[in-house]
Formats: sequence, structure tokens, C-alpha cells
Amino acid sequence: MGSANFFLDSFPKQGRIKHRTERNINIIMTQKLVSVIIPTYNRVHLIAEAIKSVKAQSYSPIQIIVADDGSGDETAQKVAEFESVEYYYQENKGQAAARNLGLSYAKGEYIASLDSDDVWHEDFLKVAVESLQQHQADFVFLNWRETSDNKEFHDSEQLSRIWQKYLDNINGDWLLLNAKEVRELFIRTCPAPSSALLIRRSSFISKWNEEMRIADDWFLILEMVLKKPCRAAFTLSRYWTKHVHDTNIYHGRAMLEVIRDLGLHDEPLFAKRFQKQLTLAEKACLQRRLATHHFNFGRLNWKRDGFSLEALQSIANAFTLAPVGSSFYLAKLYFNHMQNRLRIARNKHKQPNEI
Repeated sequence: MGSANFFLDSFPKQGRIKHRTERNINIIMTQKLVSVIIPTYNRVHLIAEAIKSVKAQSYSPIQIIVADDGSGDETAQKVAEFESVEYYYQENKGQAAARNLGLSYAKGEYIASLDSDDVWHEDFLKVAVESLQQHQADFVFLNWRETSDNKEFHDSEQLSRIWQKYLDNINGDWLLLNAKEVRELFIRTCPAPSSALLIRRSSFISKWNEEMRIADDWFLILEMVLKKPCRAAFTLSRYWTKHVHDTNIYHGRAMLEVIRDLGLHDEPLFAKRFQKQLTLAEKACLQRRLATHHFNFGRLNWKRDGFSLEALQSIANAFTLAPVGSSFYLAKLYFNHMQNRLRIARNKHKQPNEI
């Protein structure tokens, strides 16, 4: 992968001076079995690359499980071309159900789920297992690069915002998170896709939640960190590639669809399911997030279709859930709208008069 670190370079150097002193000890890595679950649905044109990336790992031993969620293409025949790959089929039930199918056959002490349109770099499992063992973590998640139409890009601004407050926790190439920090982080956001994770089997509380339309991976981790203290680590270097396209569950989809499925369906289920585990502050955080989702859903509907009762109801729901935050957001939108109108007016004024 090289020594260049695009992600770390996005932070100011003074923010990286403080760090935990790395112990000068030799860590003897135990070669424990890793079960890799590859859920798939009608991706015969992509799954071979995902399997190849697992088989090319510098770490062993690995159990590779393809969980086919009712594909109607030639996925089974494509998987059969690879030796030592287990293939299991079920009727179409969704990505969480496919992961659970794979989990039912997993024998490893460590579990990973690689989406069938993603690929790991060859040292992904090696560095993940080393970190999991060295830092006695419940799970680790590895940084990634994204490609779309064969063009690579990085959302470094968003990542910088998420990780800025944890820069004092740097240990070598890793950010180390204690139980309090892990809980706080995953209440606020889901910082990594499924393909980024390596999890101890003993740390699982339950399976992936099959009610989720998008956030089954987020729900899985939230259930862990809310019901017991969990330690985690995140690597700053990039060890896998996410392909963004229009058949992604999350990335590449229209924002209205994402808000509907994730913000207005999955996240309210978080608050309902974890009500007894959440503090008042955490409940307030989820409520503010839900208000933001309602506001954005109404705003985008209004922008696309004009005035409608659905758009008005969504914005009203936002004000009911978080009146102060919604008022501030509305004022900000109005200010931006007026700035745009002034900019358009200035540009028209600057245009030479037509003869």
C-alpha cells in the first residue's frame, strides 16, 4: 500500500504530536482461524474479485463462506471455480439474513463480513488480527479508499471531523478507543462500513438484525457496546477498497431513499430496541438525529416535488423533536438561499447588455 498516509496527512501536524507511548515489546501473533462471510445477491460480475482478495491474504488460516441471498444469476457457478470456498444459498431475505446464514457455518474465533463488491488489500487480515490481539480489542476497523467509475476519491473532510477528537489516542498507526469512547462514537455515527470490521466471535451479543434495511452492521456494533464495555481500534492507513455504484445498499443511492430507509426506519428502531440501555443524553442525541432526518426528508421532497403534505409533515416532525435545532437549521437554509439569490442577481448585472 505504500507509506503515504492520505488520511493522517489531512490532520494538522500539531494535532498528532500527543500520543500514547507504544510499548517496546514483541507481540507473538496467534494464528487463529478467521471466518470471512461474503454476502451476495446477483453480483456474479463482481464476486470473483472479492473472493480473490480474500484468497490472496498474507494471513492464514481463513474460512471463506459465500452466503447467496437468492441470486438469479450464475453466482453459484462462479463461486464453484474457486477451491476451498463454502457456498450456501437461501431465498432472498436481505443482507443481514445472508450474513447470519454465513455466521451459522462460521468456525473461526474472529469474524469478518466482506461485501461482494468490495476488495481487501493483501495485508488486511494480517494487520487486523495483529491489532485485535495486541490491543486486546473486541473489534477493529480499517480505513479504506473509495472508487466510482474507476476513479478514486476520499471523503477526508468527513473522516477528519469524526476522528479529530481522538487524535490524542494515537498508538503507531492506530487510534485506540476505550469503552466510553467507543460507546460515544457509535451513538453519534457509524464510522465504518461492514467490510472494514474484524470482530471477536466471543464479543458478539447476537446476530445481525434482519429488521434493518441498511444499518445491520451499525446495529450489531451498537448492541455490543451498549450491553457491555468494548475496546476498539481504527487504523489510519487504508487496507481495502469500496466500490461505489448504483446497486449499493447505502453509497451511490439517492439521498431521499437513504434517509427513508436509514434515518426514518432503521435509526428509530435503535432508540426503541435500546431504550433501557441508553442514557438521557444518548436518547437526546438520537432524537436530534431523527429531527435532522425528518427535516432533510421534507426539504428534499419539497425541492423535488414542490409543496406537499408529506414534506410539510416531515418538517413539522423535525420541529416537534428538536425545535431549537430545527429553527437554527431553517435559518441557515434561508441565509444560504438568500446568498444564492444575491449571487445570481450580481452575475446577471455583470453580463454585458445585449445589442
